[in-house]
Amino acid sequence: MNAPALAQGVRFRRSADGQGLLLIPEGVVNLNDSAAAIIELVDGQRITMEIAALLATRYSMDVAAIASDIEDLLQRLASKTWLVLPAAQTH
Repeated sequence: MNAPALAQGVRFRRSADGQGLLLIPEGVVNLNDSAAAIIELVDGQRITMEIAALLATRYSMDVAAIASDIEDLLQRLASKTWLVLPAAQTH
């Protein structure tokens, strides 16, 4: 199974104050808390449902609802070429 991964040259970091940042070749993107929690788990190993399960447990939420939100975010980041999605998720 393929898992989403940050594109080449893109990195996730946290600033000194805990703000999630996406370091991209063109600069820096400030992430909100939800996006940072998701992107922090994107490692090229975990599939989307594993990320959803981890976050559902962490925040006591429904896995299906979280999975939908994760898919939306990953699609948006992929459209900006900051993220590489498995072939099954690019349609």
